[in-house]
Amino acid sequence: MSLIEKLNPKHGKIVETIKHFALQYEQKVYIVGGVVRDLILGKEIKDIDFLIEGNAVEFAQSAKFQIKSIHDDFKTVRVEIENEEIDIASTRSEKYPEMGCLPVLDKVGIKIEEDLKRRDFTVNAIAINIADEKITDEFGGIEDIKNKTLKVLHNKSFQDDPTRILRGLDFKYRFDFDFDKNTKKLIDETVKTFDNKGLSISRIYLTLNKIFQNKRADEILKEILNKEIYKIWTKSVGIKPDEIKTLRNALNIFDCEQNKLFIMALENTPFIRVNFKDDFEIYNFFKKFNPVQLAFYYFKTGDNSCLKYLEIKDIKPLLTGGMLLENGFFEGEIIGKILNSVLRQKVLNPKMFNNVDDELNFAIENFKK
Repeated sequence: MSLIEKLNPKHGKIVETIKHFALQYEQKVYIVGGVVRDLILGKEIKDIDFLIEGNAVEFAQSAKFQIKSIHDDFKTVRVEIENEEIDIASTRSEKYPEMGCLPVLDKVGIKIEEDLKRRDFTVNAIAINIADEKITDEFGGIEDIKNKTLKVLHNKSFQDDPTRILRGLDFKYRFDFDFDKNTKKLIDETVKTFDNKGLSISRIYLTLNKIFQNKRADEILKEILNKEIYKIWTKSVGIKPDEIKTLRNALNIFDCEQNKLFIMALENTPFIRVNFKDDFEIYNFFKKFNPVQLAFYYFKTGDNSCLKYLEIKDIKPLLTGGMLLENGFFEGEIIGKILNSVLRQKVLNPKMFNNVDDELNFAIENFKK
């Protein structure tokens, strides 16, 4: 069975559709990168993209595909085939005006072998021509996949794009790979010497957001801290390696988005531990917090007030403003005051009200109509 035959039926139909027009217009079209890597590894393919040895936008227009969007800066196009959105990219070369900045387009429509040179690791620099299923593997990526080895394609790779280090960590822990000796050396050198003056910080955060969704995010975070990889984009962080277990505990308690919490923990986010007089102050303070912020506050302070908030956060008055108006109260600030007072009593004295009538009677007895 060929690698393309390993695709699911839907992706197989998409390949056949693209192949039909590739042959018609005598264009070389490839699947490349992560899709090929995952096919070799026997992983499930969730998304499939294509690379054309030419201009992808012109190809899509000629084939009369349903075009969803065009990224003209890099001559890529998103089309809809078989009710699925597919990206088709043009082979290209890129330049980096400064270390770590966004690349700019150099040439479009270059040979596949030249395009593969701009990839991050050899395991992602493998292409399959969908017409004849010929494999282009200029850098020994297939052998590196077999050996579970991550190698960069050239020694300036991390200087051009330091997010490759972060993506490499994702691959390392997702596939149980490891960096080869030279790549480890280049990572260490980049951390020590990288000039982040032109760094695209948005690329850093987009990459962190993705890699911290990894099941082994704790290990990724630990390596970022131990090897001081964070120094590529910041001088200091807000978490130490021995605090990762505490962070994981907070994550488990508050059941929030792992990637967002880990990013917040890396940042030197300011926080102040608050002293509360009673449960109603706890309720009012934390009610505007989302789960990530709650988990982070608990991680940084260990304050059990967060846990108390989890117990009381769903308390709400049964009484409504409409009920108060129906019972002779006038519209205005008084309605809000009454509902807030009922809420306060419910938080502080959970057994005070048994039903909505008890709440209404409390309002009538304590507030003038």
